[in-house]
Formats: sequence, structure tokens, C-alpha cells
Amino acid sequence: MNKDEILRASKEENKNRDIADIEFSKDGIRIAWIVTVCLAVIAGLVDHHVYGRGFPEMLFVVSAGLTIVFFSKYTKMKKRHELFVTIAYGIATVCWLVAWIIQLTSH
Repeated sequence: MNKDEILRASKEENKNRDIADIEFSKDGIRIAWIVTVCLAVIAGLVDHHVYGRGFPEMLFVVSAGLTIVFFSKYTKMKKRHELFVTIAYGIATVCWLVAWIIQLTSH
């Protein structure tokens, strides 16, 4: 393959998007995810201190997001570790959802 063929193949593979743009988008998404998780936990802790109740809804959302992250990694990488972490977060997600439903129905 010559240089033009390699560039053409790269453009087709990346759907005509610039690799730097893709990397910047990934970095932005990663930072947004971290900030979102931190804010959710802080909001849950404030809610806990103000109302004196647990915050399973926040933990449900965070664990659901982590389940999706690790499931996505597993589908691409096919590593057993990613599958085990996906299952663990999936179980946690269901548990937090049940706890949230119980909390909602007990008031």
C-alpha cells in the first residue's frame, strides 16, 4: 500500500473524522463521566445529611453507568475480567434499584 491508499483506508475507517477530534471527544466524555459520578455522590450525601435517608437512586444510576462501561469494554475486548466486573456491577445495579423501589414505596 502506498501513502494515499493508507490515508484513504484510515478516512474510511474513521468515517472521515479527524483522529485528534475523536481523541478529544473521548477525553471530554471521560472527564464528564468522572464529574457526573462525583456530583451524583455529593448530591446523594447532601440528601442523606439533610433528610437522613439513604440515596439508592444515585447509587443505582452510577452502578448502571459502570455496568454499561464495562459491558462495552467486554464486547470489544472479550476479556473475562471485564465480564466479571460487568456482572458484579449489574448485580449491584439491580440491588440498588430494588432498594430505591422499596424506599419509594415505604413513604
